[in-house]
Amino acid sequence: MNSAFAEESVKTRPKQEIQNLMSGEEFHAAGLHRLSPEELEVLNTWLYGYVELERREAVEEAIPSGEPSFGLEQVTQRVASIFQRDTPDEIESRIAGTFRGWRGNTVFKLENGQTWQQSGDGEFFVRLEDPVVRIRRGTFGSYLLSVEGYGSTVRVRRVD
Repeated sequence: MNSAFAEESVKTRPKQEIQNLMSGEEFHAAGLHRLSPEELEVLNTWLYGYVELERREAVEEAIPSGEPSFGLEQVTQRVASIFQRDTPDEIESRIAGTFRGWRGNTVFKLENGQTWQQSGDGEFFVRLEDPVVRIRRGTFGSYLLSVEGYGSTVRVRRVD
């Protein structure tokens, strides 16, 4: 990351903090729980700056410049909007009916019509009716599902 951008990223407040992107187990396994609040803030700021730089470079690569871009202004604006559109960092819904936790390749059918499947290891046994679940962005394009009132999370991927 170039120094000009690094300086700019220090002034930028991260949209998400690493401790909220990782599961508790991942955060501990990486040893990040040992960082002071100040050290964690520096890491979050750097990580946000790095991701923002990668996003900008991807947009620049996707949008031609110079003569090849002549006449493509409308197309490139649509491409740029795809990369920059505002999407939530998490969703909340319910699993309709009896929920018995997860083990292996559990499929989660949500009230909002989405279907997600367990993609990470782990087991969680519980018996609940219509539980509220949250799915939030994790690291490197992953997603984490948690059940309201419980501390367990599992990595998931959307299948529908």
